[in-house]
This record gives sequence, structure tokens and C-alpha cells, in this order.
Amino acid sequence: MKLKLILITVLAFGSIAYAQGFKSNLSIGAGLEGIFPAATFTKDMAETSNGFNAFTQATTNAVGAVADARYDFGRHSAVDLSFTVDRSSELTESAASQLLTRVQSNNIEIIGTYLFRLPSNDHVKPYALFGGGIVRFSPNNNFTTGGTPSADMKPAFAYGFGTDFPLKTHWAIRLQYRGLLRGDPDFKLASEPFGTGMKTHVAEPSIQLVYHF
Repeated sequence: MKLKLILITVLAFGSIAYAQGFKSNLSIGAGLEGIFPAATFTKDMAETSNGFNAFTQATTNAVGAVADARYDFGRHSAVDLSFTVDRSSELTESAASQLLTRVQSNNIEIIGTYLFRLPSNDHVKPYALFGGGIVRFSPNNNFTTGGTPSADMKPAFAYGFGTDFPLKTHWAIRLQYRGLLRGDPDFKLASEPFGTGMKTHVAEPSIQLVYHF
């Protein structure tokens, strides 16, 4: 429901501006994106006779490929749809037994955002962004869990900022920072210590080569 509301809001901005006759500009970009989850969260999962059995859940760092399509309308507004693919591992560790459990997965991020264009010139075109989407975790055969992990999807909230550096006609370099707040995957493993219910903040700096139509 939250994802639908975010996407409806983003599309509404575009529809209003289009109806008012603003000049539009479509661009596509592709490049590399760093995936850097924040520090490990800790949560008490179950109470035992000796107190609390605490588990930590964390995601390893990764570098992924990113591609997006962006539609500018008016002087200050744009909408963007981006796709990121990467591979990372989800880790849990028991404080009591020091047992480390690992699930490696191939991940896809699909994020829609609204962009607000900041004051710019011919050489630097900065912007701020917010929006949301989903992250799909697809486990491969590299896991140490007792059960077989299944694909899992989590909603995500996005915010950030960036800037385009125009090069020649139609071309630009884009530097961007995006913060992503998403839930930890549980891979539908009911008997495993995944799915702590915690949220993870992911820092995602990226660089792209952009073509403006």
C-alpha cells in the first residue's frame, strides 16, 4: 500500500506538469552503484532461561550495475525510474553460540523517485530526490541455513541528492548519492534466525553516463 501511494504521488507530479504544457526532456543513464549497508542492527529474538538470546543481522557490501530513465518537466521537476542489480550476502550471528548463518542472493532494486531541481548553470545541474520502491532478494545455491531459502521482497523508501555535469551535446556525467531504508529479508525461513523485523539503511553512491534525447 505504501509503495502504491509513493508511485501514485510521483506520477501525479508528472501528470500535472504535462497538463500545464511544460517543456519535457527524456534521458537514460547507466553506470555503477555502491551498496553499503549501515552498521549491524541487534535485536533480542527470544527469551531463554539465561536471559535474552540476541541475534544480529547484516548485509555485506556490494557493487552493482544501475540503469535509469528520467523525465524532466518544467524548470524544477522530474520523475525517475531506476533498476539496480547486485549480489550480496545476508548474515545472522547468535550472541550465545557465535554461530554464523549466511545466505547469498542476487538482488534487484526497482525505485521510483520525484526530483526537485536546484539552482543550476550550464556546467552543474544539482537536484534532490525522494520516493520508494521494492528490493527483491533471490537466493542462489550459496547458503548455510538448514532450510532452503526462497525469494523475498521488501518495500523501500529512498531519498538523496546528485548532480549532472553536461559534457557535449546530449551527454552528461551523473554523480548521485541515494539513501535507502528497507526491511531485512527473512527468505521465508520460519525456523531460522532471519527476519529480525529490523530496518536497514543502505548508502548507495553511483556514477552514470547519461544520454539526453
